[in-house]
Amino acid sequence: MAVKKPARIYKDIDMGFSINPVTKDISRKYDVNAVKQAMKNLLFTDYYTKPFQPKYGSPLAEALFEPMDDNTANIIATLVQEAFDNWEPRVRIDDIIVYPDYDQNEYKVQLNFHVVGVRDPQIFTTALRRLR
Repeated sequence: MAVKKPARIYKDIDMGFSINPVTKDISRKYDVNAVKQAMKNLLFTDYYTKPFQPKYGSPLAEALFEPMDDNTANIIATLVQEAFDNWEPRVRIDDIIVYPDYDQNEYKVQLNFHVVGVRDPQIFTTALRRLR
């Protein structure tokens, strides 16, 4: 009896545009990795950059130019939650932890979440910093 491979729930191309050595095509990301890539894209996309969907993304860049403190960290957590509530139905956020890292002049963000259709809890971490 043949072992059945688990069905892929979500898939996307790899935004690093790496080449799959077997197929010589662009690599793909599947399931949790595809969703994490979409989460990162959502957070780093500013409003008015996606044609015909001006409110796609998040206004995090504006918050990064506010004074670095716990109040701004709470605002960032709220903006992250709103972005996922509005644009990412595959993600159920359990907890958002945002804290300022004064030494690196950035905010550390950790999202504890579940992907719809995947049993195990997941963690997504990133750093938000100003570019100018």
